[in-house]
Amino acid sequence: MIKRMFRIIIAMAVLIFLLTGCGSPGGQFPNMELVHEDISNIVVPDEVLVAGLGEASHGVKEYQEMKAEVFKALVKNNGCRTFIIEGDFGNALKVDSYIHGGEGTAQEAAAQIGFRIYRTKEMEELLSWMRDYNETAPEGEDLHFYGMDMQQADSSKEYLFGVLDRTAPQLGAEYREKLNFLNDDDMFNINGNSFQQGMAYAEKLIYEVDLLKETIESEFGRETFEFARECAGNLYKCCDIRKSDMEYNRVRDRYMAEKVEWFIERGGGSLLFINGHNGHIGRTNTAAYDCLGKLLADKLGKGYFAIGTDAKITSFNSQTDDGFEEQTAENENSMNVLVDKTVGDYYYIEFDSAGKDEKWSGIISEKQSVTSLNVGGIMLFSAVEIVPEDTFDAMIIFDKVSPTTLRN
Repeated sequence: MIKRMFRIIIAMAVLIFLLTGCGSPGGQFPNMELVHEDISNIVVPDEVLVAGLGEASHGVKEYQEMKAEVFKALVKNNGCRTFIIEGDFGNALKVDSYIHGGEGTAQEAAAQIGFRIYRTKEMEELLSWMRDYNETAPEGEDLHFYGMDMQQADSSKEYLFGVLDRTAPQLGAEYREKLNFLNDDDMFNINGNSFQQGMAYAEKLIYEVDLLKETIESEFGRETFEFARECAGNLYKCCDIRKSDMEYNRVRDRYMAEKVEWFIERGGGSLLFINGHNGHIGRTNTAAYDCLGKLLADKLGKGYFAIGTDAKITSFNSQTDDGFEEQTAENENSMNVLVDKTVGDYYYIEFDSAGKDEKWSGIISEKQSVTSLNVGGIMLFSAVEIVPEDTFDAMIIFDKVSPTTLRN
């Protein structure tokens, strides 16, 4: 009799658990009504100057599509006009020309960004949308596409020397020769001493460009001078990050943060959108150096808003010497197991508002293992531990993600 009563009690307890667990503030799961499934409705606070979107892995279709969706939402809801990618500064100037009606195709423009991971159908669709938007945008409300990286040199030299050819041709010819060694095809074969010499050349060139400020502005206007000078600075920074493998990541992220600050100064207070790997975008470090997001958070405080991504199952295009190969990694945590409690394949959660819920607060304030994949080589590490609310202001959580649609 006692055993039978015990079985009845257990059965009733299970029934109550099943009826009240999902989505109930008092049940097993947090209140799923506090998450958003329509990205077009997201908005960041008015004091935000820079909104960053991270991706847990490059080479993922859904993450490349999401950067377009988040950017479109910020254009509509926050008046954002500038998209800044983890891509070369000089190369991205050519992309900005394309979305303003320049020659070529969206596929050619995506290839100009410089990294093979961006030669995808998903990136082409974003650039086509930006070009179409600009065709009817009122004056001063057009969109821009820029890069914050400086690992390449050819496009920065092309822009800068194109300006010097018309304002100081002898100077341009002199530094074309001096910096001839610094080219994208040979970048991995250049030794540290050559990069050190390149820094000295670039430093002198920046000084010479500054002396030509009035001449360049008279010929081309203020904006062209500013970008030409920044291209000269890019050459210096390219040499600096390339000269030492030990300091590469630390120096690169510091320079990317400085580039974003340069765009803030030019932006007149309007919101900027930046995009890169989660490891760059997060407000806290996941490696032994200060990342881009940490530097921006320290500088801007609440003026920086970081959005991360994660997925339980990640299939992605991993870069090899010969091209790409598909790889898959699985990583489960207390956030991505909740996607099946929503209608769609992902959800957006903003931590400040969701954190008022006791169960959500418990999840986002405790360490979670989130996916962290790169695009090259063997997967040595596929996850890192973070406290979500410390590292990001919001996250977009997927169940499964798939590889990008690659182009030649």
